[in-house]
Amino acid sequence: MSDSSHRLRSVLLLLLLSALFYGASFVKLPGVDRLADDYFSESIKAASIAYATTRGVNAVVSVAKESHLELAPAGVGVTIAAGQILDPIDDMTERLSSILVAAIASIGIQKLGFEIGEAVSFKAIAVILLLAIPLIWLNSPTLTTLLHPAIKLCLILLLLRFMLPTSALISDSLYSNWLQPGIEDSVEKLTIVSNSYDAMSNMTSEENEGFFSSMTAGATNKVAKTRAAFLNMVENAENIISSLLNLMTAYLAIFVVQVLLLPLAMLWLLVALFKSRTLDVFTTSLTGRLTAA
Repeated sequence: MSDSSHRLRSVLLLLLLSALFYGASFVKLPGVDRLADDYFSESIKAASIAYATTRGVNAVVSVAKESHLELAPAGVGVTIAAGQILDPIDDMTERLSSILVAAIASIGIQKLGFEIGEAVSFKAIAVILLLAIPLIWLNSPTLTTLLHPAIKLCLILLLLRFMLPTSALISDSLYSNWLQPGIEDSVEKLTIVSNSYDAMSNMTSEENEGFFSSMTAGATNKVAKTRAAFLNMVENAENIISSLLNLMTAYLAIFVVQVLLLPLAMLWLLVALFKSRTLDVFTTSLTGRLTAA
């Protein structure tokens, strides 16, 4: 009778815990989940803006490189091959674009993993606890041996549910405190250059002019806009290269932290916990309490 009542209490406890975990799967963790979700959304948005700005700078460079611009410093006509001057900037924008694409993809994968963990972890624990009920109720030594790994898996899933948003908060701290100011400053400087491409792309001819005069005016206007954009890049070449380098460094850091360091650290911690003697002792003790006569 004592054994049956104990098993009944254990079953009711597992049912209660299963219902609680299932209900908790529909509720965000106070503060943590919201902060993590905001970080992913804001960082993807910032990286997308940086990518669009970088492609704008690359477009301006491409237009200018296709031209030989006639400049006249101090009254002396000098023809400068734009490509020779703009090649370093062009190369850096191409490399930065690739890094930004990789960074956006990595943040997106992290966000997807966070959302999957948020939706699945507690539900999986609830299902495992339900499946553990027959193991206790039947009181078979063979089946009871399965209870230990089941409870251990629940504990691992519980830790994983908290580790994923914690990883996002670590990334957010790195981004907000060290990287964001430099990224925003660099994007602002590069936006001045990328805006000149919009100006060149949106040039329109005067409606009241004839066909040939409008073509001539449009060509002259385009040459003037291209020359202005080129001169602007030459005058600000140091700032442009510095901004590109800052963005490249920042998003390389984000990529390394989110794709390499944090996932590897989490994997190492999970493996260490799975092999931990302390976790085994705790799980064994919990299993004993559920199955004790």
